[in-house]
Formats: sequence, structure tokens, C-alpha cells
Amino acid sequence: MTTCLLATVIIISSATLKAQPLHAFMRNCAFLSMKTDTPFVETYLTVPGFELTYVKNENGKFEGALDITLLYIRDTSLYTADHYVLRTPEIADTSNISFNILDLRRVSLPEGDYTVQLRVKDLNDVANQAEVNQGMNIFFDRSKTSISDIELVQSYTPTADKNIYSKNGYDIKPFAFTLFPTSVNKVGFYTEIYHADKAAPDQDLVITYAVKHAQQNEVANDLFRFTKQKAAPVNILFSELDITDLPTGNYYLEVQVKNKKNELLAGQVEFFQRLNKNSSTELNNIAMIDVNDKFVKWIPGDSMKYYCMSIMPRAELYEREYIQRAMGSNDTLLMKQFFYNFWKKRNNDDPYHEWVDYNKMVDAVNYNYGTQIEYGFETDRGRVYLQYGPPNRIDGHQHESGAYPYEIWQYYTIGGNQSNVKFVFCNYNLASNEYKLIHSTARGELNDPRWQFKIFKTFKETSNYYNLDEEKFHDIYGSDVENYYENR
Repeated sequence: MTTCLLATVIIISSATLKAQPLHAFMRNCAFLSMKTDTPFVETYLTVPGFELTYVKNENGKFEGALDITLLYIRDTSLYTADHYVLRTPEIADTSNISFNILDLRRVSLPEGDYTVQLRVKDLNDVANQAEVNQGMNIFFDRSKTSISDIELVQSYTPTADKNIYSKNGYDIKPFAFTLFPTSVNKVGFYTEIYHADKAAPDQDLVITYAVKHAQQNEVANDLFRFTKQKAAPVNILFSELDITDLPTGNYYLEVQVKNKKNELLAGQVEFFQRLNKNSSTELNNIAMIDVNDKFVKWIPGDSMKYYCMSIMPRAELYEREYIQRAMGSNDTLLMKQFFYNFWKKRNNDDPYHEWVDYNKMVDAVNYNYGTQIEYGFETDRGRVYLQYGPPNRIDGHQHESGAYPYEIWQYYTIGGNQSNVKFVFCNYNLASNEYKLIHSTARGELNDPRWQFKIFKTFKETSNYYNLDEEKFHDIYGSDVENYYENR
């Protein structure tokens, strides 16, 4: 099984007069070649076409060009690299550019931990650059059933002439984003299942796929499907789910493979975000909820804003938007209706005690992480604690030489599908209790390869701080940062 982390987009600079600086988006998916029994990675990259500078070519048409560098760094050493020029289609008019530039690269990589680094430069405006970093772990257990990464699919057509997008009889255009806007109403995906015939010889497999809420690990909008296939050395799952009514929020696309005894053989997930301005959800009916005999009836009106604010860390994106609207309207009844519905969704049988248990955590967070101007649940540490629960381990220093106070939190698991997740917090204002999140390995959280540089206020010359291409921090003698982060 492999794990893909979310890409971090870093805008380097833009010296042009375009409305937007250059952005680049990248995803990496690992597959296993059954012919050679070696892994390979497909790198998908996209750059919005309207962000490029176009010049006339010898045909009198406008054309843009990108200088692309791909670095595949294993542990801390460069394993392989690719450098090439990617040109746009020729166009007659640059006033209404609506296409994205898409590319796919394949590279064989041995199993291990990697950082894939993408550097993009506009050849017609070399000051306009972007950089993307993505970490990934590649590992396939040949003795068990395993699954490739989940490739998100933009479109597909039967293959007529074989090309870089061709795979198993189709030309599959990858979706290099993890954000699905209102205009996109389907999640298409492709994944490969390996060696199921060893675990379930001559048996049918039950392959399930579903969209789940990222925080609740529950199926969203009844988006659960399954199919049966005869176990083979390689089984292919190529399908799509309709997300027209999927509300704004954070989700996982989950694929599971089970045998006829309903035993789990393998599973894989892919994080994505939905931004949907037109979804018809239960929030449209909140105003119809009768709360006269519910626990919220007895909550004073002047306390409802506080309680609604306190559940922000547990709320989905669309719920946060609703909270902001309800608080802005000062409609106490609407806030009570939403608040009751919020906890009933999470515990249909006993929403009151679900809230009471959560509120105890809020009290603890306010006590431990509150500042003079913020409740604890409004701080980064408080938000993480309430969103993911108490960490399994906290390490850090208040007075390490040359460093700002910092804490490193470790979660053994998050949501049942992320393991060994870490959050790094740093306190730049020594007079307060405010620790800012500067790095995390959790999906959807801030990921900064240079996070260690932010902890140290001295040693900047010796640690190569001023070289922005340097991601590997040169450990300071006597520092425990590396030990806390790597060896726990």
C-alpha cells in the first residue's frame, strides 16, 4: 500500500503584470508493474493556461511554454530527475483562455520514502515560477493483496492511438487537483488491485467504494457502491460517483477489497475537498426543526454564539459557513436549531451527552491553550486537539538553546486511515501562550518541508537558512527537534 500526501504549492515570484501569478498543481500515484514486479510512479501536473505569457510563433499563432523540472528525492538524496519543455497548443486569441495545461510522466522507483519536487518556470516570463513538493511512501507487500494509489480521473475515451494517457484500453486524463468545484459533478477514479488471487484463489472479490466524511468516517450522501470481480493477479476498478448534491466539505474516497467471507483484504483512501454552492442538504431544512422539547431550549441566548463557535473544529466546511451566517444574523432560534441538528447527526440516540462530552474537551482546551485574546478552541493547538482528539505523545522544549518554544504532537492513527501523523507548533511570541501550527503530515493540513528552519531563531548561517532550495535542516548540536520528530 502506498500513501500520497497533499502537495504544498509555493509561489516563488511574479514580475509580470498578469492578473494571477503562476500556480502549479501536482499529484503522484504509485502502481506496481506485474511484468517486472517493480513499482512505478505516475506524476500528474496541471498549470492554468491563462496564467502563462503567450508570444507569437513563426505560424503567427500564440504559444506558451513551461520549463519543467521534476526531482525524485529518496530520503535526503536525489534518486532521479527529469527536465523538459512543455508547450501549449497554438491559439489565435489570448483574450479568453479557459484551458489547463496537463501532463503525465512515468518513472520506475524502488520502494521507499520520497519527496517529489516540481519546479515550473514560464519560459516567456522567467520571473514567473512555482514550486510544488509532495511526499510519498511506496510499498507493495507481494505476500498479500495490495492496492495502488487512487488516480482521480478528469475524463476518459477508448484508446484509438496509444499515447501517454493510454491504460487498459482507455485514454485516461488525470485530475491533478484535490478540490472539486461546483462545476464538477462526478468523482471519477482508477485503481489497481494486486495479488488478490493469492488471498482468494478461484473466488469472487467484493470491491466497495464510497465517499466518506473526513472527520466522521461515515458514508456521505449514500455514496456507497460495490462490484464483484473474479480474483486475479491484477484487478482493475475504474468507476465514478455522482457528487452533484455533495455539500462543501472534506472527504475521503475509500476503496476496500473483501473476500466472500467479508474479510478485508486491502484498502486505500484518497483525500479530496468539495466546494459546492448549489448543494441541497439537510441544512436547508434546519429552520423546520422543533427544539421546544430539546436540550438546546434551556441554553441562554447569549451563550449560543459561544457554543456555536466552540464546535468549529469539529464542523465540516459547509457547517462552518452556516455557523458564520447564523451568528451574523443574531438569530438565536436558528443557532439552536443548527446546534441541535449538529449533535444529532453525530449521535442520533443521545445528542445531548455527545455535546456534553465534547464540551468537557473544550473546557480543557480553553484552560491549557487559551490566550489573553483567544479562547483555546480558537488557537491552532486547541483546534487540532478538538478536531483529532488528544495526541498520543507530546514532545517539545520551552527553553532549547537558539530555538523558539515548540511542541511536536504525534497521533498513532487519525480517522482509522492515517498512521504516525505529526503536528509541529511553534511559539514566536514568548509573552503569550500562542503556538502556531507550522507543519503537519496529516492530509489537508499545512505541510512545509522547511518547518525546522522556522523553529530556530539563531544558527541561520550554519543551517543554510537563507538558501530557499535547501530543505534539509542541518541539525544543531544539542537540539532535540530531529529526535522528537523522527524517532517517535
